[in-house]
Amino acid sequence: MERRAFSALSFRAAARALVRALPGLATALVVAVIGIASGGYFPRTWRLSTIAFGALAGAALLARGRIVVARRDWAFLALFAALTVWTALSARWSGQYETSILEAERTSVYLIAALAILVGVERPALAQILAGLLAGATAVSAYGLGKFVIGGHPLNPIEGNLLFEPIGYANGLGIYAAIAIVVAVGLALAVRRWAARAAALGCLVVLVPTLYLTSSRGADIAVAAGLTTIAVMSRRVSHAGAALLGAAALGAVFAVATVSSSEHGIAAQLVGANRPHYWHVAWKEYTLNPITGAGAGTFDSFWLHYRPVSSFARDAHSLYVETLAELGPVGLALLVLALAVPLVALRRRGDPLLAATAAGYVAFVVHAGVDWDWELPSVTLTGIACGAALLAASRRENASRLPPIGRMALLAVAVALAVVAIIRLANGPSLPFSS
Repeated sequence: MERRAFSALSFRAAARALVRALPGLATALVVAVIGIASGGYFPRTWRLSTIAFGALAGAALLARGRIVVARRDWAFLALFAALTVWTALSARWSGQYETSILEAERTSVYLIAALAILVGVERPALAQILAGLLAGATAVSAYGLGKFVIGGHPLNPIEGNLLFEPIGYANGLGIYAAIAIVVAVGLALAVRRWAARAAALGCLVVLVPTLYLTSSRGADIAVAAGLTTIAVMSRRVSHAGAALLGAAALGAVFAVATVSSSEHGIAAQLVGANRPHYWHVAWKEYTLNPITGAGAGTFDSFWLHYRPVSSFARDAHSLYVETLAELGPVGLALLVLALAVPLVALRRRGDPLLAATAAGYVAFVVHAGVDWDWELPSVTLTGIACGAALLAASRRENASRLPPIGRMALLAVAVALAVVAIIRLANGPSLPFSS
């Protein structure tokens, strides 16, 4: 009898431990699987991811008794939903209908991922989310690094001898590792147990060489931005010092974006010789379509027409510049406002877990300005996870519960996106652009 009671108690304890670990395990699994699947570049991965996130969101909305969604959470979701709709609407004037729809389909993955996190995560799970993100990114980096070392890193016609697998793009793998690096540092500063601290710092043994072998200058800048965020959110830095660091970071980003397009200019040295050319053509695209933009997914056609060099480019290598060119001021405003919502949490200083989360998010937001991270769901989902977790963890204690009508509305959104993904999985294009 006693043995049976002991077994029942052990089973319940194990079940409770598993439930507590679920947020971290789910995060690690999602980050690792999408990362290894070519960074989620192809539509099949988007659709499977949408179905998975929809299932997670639906399960949380149906099973959780108490769900808190603050006003900032609603704003984040509403702005992402509006951006998705605006992207889809641009198919009407883009002249590339299927490509524009594909762009909207990719954006919907980020929307449903944010929804799943916001309805499924509370403050106590933040450390697990960060640990899962770090574990998943480290596993992906270890896979790529091991393959690179063992396989003898043969010369690639596009990436040269840089480390770029399994993401498929050296700079993409660079920012992927960069986000994990700043999260690892922040997590090591936040946890109290030496074993947990050693585990977080131990990931750097894989992540730092990965970043180095990608030779990604933009990712290096992102690491600096993330570490600056940790310092700013620490009580050890004065408000004046925080303001100075923030102003310096903004000034550096602005300088890179606006400096001369000369191949020998500062911008070329920091972010590559061709990026100023990409941005110049994207600006040309915007000036020709200043109200609505030319439509989602149209940059490549403008590049072929106006490019000053012979190289091929499908993206403008800047999320913000390309959004302005393709979706106009409305699209850029929706994007910037959506990405700005989690940054409100930066006002809360002295919380090391929030600082670690914010560092990962800031690294993503900064790097997105100088590369095509948006087209790599493994990178963007990692950034969005940090942003959504930042919102979930910074809710006030007196935040109101999600009413039944709100619960049903969010469930309807999750189901609708999952159904569309299932339909597109059966008959949608297999490439992220129209051929």
